[in-house]
Amino acid sequence: MSAVKTATQLPIATTAELWPVTVIGMGESPAQREKASPEGEVTYSSGCVLRMQRKDGTLKADKAASVNVINPASTYELGRIYVAKGRVYVQPWESNTRITLSVTVEQLVPADADTGTARTTASTSKEKAA
Repeated sequence: MSAVKTATQLPIATTAELWPVTVIGMGESPAQREKASPEGEVTYSSGCVLRMQRKDGTLKADKAASVNVINPASTYELGRIYVAKGRVYVQPWESNTRITLSVTVEQLVPADADTGTARTTASTSKEKAA
């Protein structure tokens, strides 16, 4: 049995179930971007900060990554945790010799609406300062 080898295609297209995306709101209203989604849809800069989980399980705010949304809310409340729903596109990019991510999600919903748990706030003072 022989497998056909192909190059990785970017952006990587997946779903929030397979590649969970968690962000913290910064109190901003989404702003329309010039760049469309891979399917040609209008995208909006969320103004949110991506939360990355380290190998030891701790959370880190990744201020270098951008998180964009196809179906935005009117605003993303300061300090509130949101999770992605639906499609997720991940595009690595280079800025000043540094590799970072541009993440486009279909929708961001409050984490407590997704899980049914009490409202979650930033877990560390570093995230609050993000």
